[in-house]
Amino acid sequence: MAWEITGINIGDEVTLTVTVLKMLDDGRASVSIQSYGFPYSIPAAKKTQPGDELQLRGKVTHVDEEDQKVTVKAGGLITDGDTITDWTPVPRKKAAFRDEAD
Repeated sequence: MAWEITGINIGDEVTLTVTVLKMLDDGRASVSIQSYGFPYSIPAAKKTQPGDELQLRGKVTHVDEEDQKVTVKAGGLITDGDTITDWTPVPRKKAAFRDEAD
């Protein structure tokens, strides 16, 4: 399920679905992220095989509603709303308005 970018804010945690391209020698997997044009490497279980889909979680560092893109802190990835499969908003405190300036 893809999420609308308008509900996502900086600091929220999102999940991206990635596809394993190949297994690397050091227990990592080279993966493809749908809207990110470069291979990316993540730790993977020993039984992971090329073609498997894995989940990559990261925190949002930038939201561009005009271009429908978010930047996720997981190596500086830039992705679009179609790649996000889960979203956890960060709890935000509501500050009371003050009647007077300091």
